[in-house]
Amino acid sequence: MRFEDLPPFLTIKQVQELTQLGRAQVYALVGRYRETDGKEGMPVTEFGRNLRVPKAALMRMALIDPDAEVSDDHAA
Repeated sequence: MRFEDLPPFLTIKQVQELTQLGRAQVYALVGRYRETDGKEGMPVTEFGRNLRVPKAALMRMALIDPDAEVSDDHAA
């Protein structure tokens, strides 16, 4: 799975696959973000009853510049 192929908003399952974290860990991080008004945890956006993690926010958390050019040398 390559970052550039992902949609702008990721499901919890997609976040699990990318981060190699368990479902409970992802939900705990998302819950922490909501509890602290965005000061801690993993950024999340609500679409009705669905939670989505912005791809750009996840990339920033991983210290990956979302605006950086991706070269073919580093493609997965």
